[in-house]
Amino acid sequence: MATLIQRQFVVLSFITAVLFVLTGVLSLGNNRFIVASSTIQQAASHVSSLAILNWMGREIPILTDTVQVNSDRRANSVSGFLFQLATSIQPGDLRSLLGRELPGMVTTEDARYVVAGKGATLADFYVEYPPHPRQVIDASQSIPTQPTDTAEPDPHEEKPAPIAKPNTEGKKIVFVYNSHNRESWYSETKAVGSAVDHPTQNISLVSKRLAEALNESGIGADVSTEDIYQQLLNNNLNYALSYAQSLKVLKAATEKNRELHYFFDLHRDTAPRDRTTVTIKGKTYARVMFVIGKMNKNHEKNEAFATELHQLMEKMYPELSRGVMEKGAKTGHAEYNQSISPGSLLMEVGGTENTLQESLNTAEALADVFAAYYLQAEKVGKPVAEEPAKR
Repeated sequence: MATLIQRQFVVLSFITAVLFVLTGVLSLGNNRFIVASSTIQQAASHVSSLAILNWMGREIPILTDTVQVNSDRRANSVSGFLFQLATSIQPGDLRSLLGRELPGMVTTEDARYVVAGKGATLADFYVEYPPHPRQVIDASQSIPTQPTDTAEPDPHEEKPAPIAKPNTEGKKIVFVYNSHNRESWYSETKAVGSAVDHPTQNISLVSKRLAEALNESGIGADVSTEDIYQQLLNNNLNYALSYAQSLKVLKAATEKNRELHYFFDLHRDTAPRDRTTVTIKGKTYARVMFVIGKMNKNHEKNEAFATELHQLMEKMYPELSRGVMEKGAKTGHAEYNQSISPGSLLMEVGGTENTLQESLNTAEALADVFAAYYLQAEKVGKPVAEEPAKR
C-alpha cells in the first residue's frame, strides 16, 4: 500500500514539474498561443448544459434527479463527450456531421429536442407550416366538425386536476394569443393549395377555450382577439412578419396590465395524425409540442419552464406532450417573442389532420396542467419562471 502511494506521489510530482516548465517556456518565449477565457467559452458553447449536467450526474446523482435529459445517452459517455467537444460532431446523429455541408439540412445547433416525447423523430425538425396564399377562404366552405370521441364520459371518474384550486386573486397573469391566428384543420375548411386556413374556424378558438378554462380553474387569463393575418394584409406586409406584428399586441397588453407574465402563443402543426394524436381514457386529444427559440438570449429560462410543464403533463396526461424542441436561426424566426418574459411559450397543438374538438380537449388539459404547476409554485413560494422583468 505504501509503495502504491509513493508511486502516485512521484507521478503527480512529475506532472506538476512538467506543467511548471511548460508554463515558463510559453511565457518567456513570447508564444502567441494563449488559451483565453473566450476560447474556453466558445468551446463550451457547443456542448448543451443538459449533456454536461448528465455527465456530472454520473458522480453526483442529485443532478440527474432534477434535470430531465434525453433518453439517448450515447453522446453522454465520457468518450462521447470528449469526441463531441473536440469535433462538434454528436455521436449517433449524422446531422452534426453532414449538416454544414448539405444545404437545407438542420443541424443539432439549429434544432434539437431538449426533451423528446413519444414518437419524436428527426422529421419533426423539418415540419414547418409554409406561408400561405394571400386570399381569404369563404366561411361557407366550412365542413361541420365531427367529434372523434365516442366513449361516454364516466361521471364518477376523477378529473386529473389539482386537488386544491389556485387563486390569482382577480389578477390576470396569463395572456393567450396566436401569431398565425388563421391556422385551421382539414375537418373545418377546404385547403387552398398548401394552406389549411379559415377566417373564423381556426386556432384562435382553441386559445379562447384555454383562457376560459384557466379562468375556471382560478388562473386569471386574457385572450387576444386580434386578427394578425388581416393586419398583415391591411399593411401589405409579408407573412414572415407575423411575430413582429403579434409582438405589438403583446407590448400593448403589457402596457395595459403589468401583472401579465405568462404568454402562450398557440399554433397548429403540420405533422401527420399518427404523431399528433393520443387517446387518454377514451378521450382523443391533439398532442402538444413546446417550441423554444434560441435567438432569445435568455432562452434557457423559457426552456426550463417548458420542461417542467412537459414533465407535469406526462404525469397528468401521459403522452399528450410531444416534447420540448429548441430551434435556432436556420429554422425560422427562432425568437418567437419569448424574450418578453421567461414565462413565454410557443405551443404547437395537434396538426392539420386533427379536429377542432380534439384541440379544444387539449386546451382544457393544458389549463389543468398549468393550474397544477401554478399551485405547486404557490405552495413553495416559488414564482413561476421567475418574476416578471421590469418593463
